[in-house]
Amino acid sequence: MSDGIQSLTKNIQNGVSRTTEIIKSLNTFSRIDNDELSLTNLHENINSTVTLLHNQYKNRIEIIKDYGKIPETYCYSSKLSQVFMNILSNAVQAIPEKGTIEIKTSYIEKSKEYTQNRIKISIKDNGTGIPEGARTKVYEPFFTTKNVGQGTGLGLSITHGIIEQHNGSIDFASDSSGTEFNIYIPVIFKK
Repeated sequence: MSDGIQSLTKNIQNGVSRTTEIIKSLNTFSRIDNDELSLTNLHENINSTVTLLHNQYKNRIEIIKDYGKIPETYCYSSKLSQVFMNILSNAVQAIPEKGTIEIKTSYIEKSKEYTQNRIKISIKDNGTGIPEGARTKVYEPFFTTKNVGQGTGLGLSITHGIIEQHNGSIDFASDSSGTEFNIYIPVIFKK
């Protein structure tokens, strides 16, 4: 009887912890700052997105995080959360069974090639990849590789627009062994 109560208590504590984590992630993800730049910890944004997607990948996809030392930057926080959501959702959907998604961040100092310090966010999956004929169209509005009724095709078009709004850039490489998106965001230390 006491073992059952202890097990039930542990399950309740786990449920409370998970609920608290989801609420915190929702708060981070849905900050209403669309019209204002705010100082943002991009690792928190990425972690919140991963938490919100947990039910889509649990027990089949391993998320590997390799976070470098990056500074907080002024950005449109909720919009960048949407970027991470779009790319990570696509990565999860591209992995039909078991697989991995690697998320890596790094800091790139300005140089002759780059006039501003930047943060690089790399999201790489080992899914099915983007078909070769679709690679030139991925940022077009309404383009999708999904069947009718399974997606709007707006995710990467919106993602591209948000990155441009931040004066950043995005590129990707894809083949049958997976896809890697690289996002570059200029570091802005003050408004």
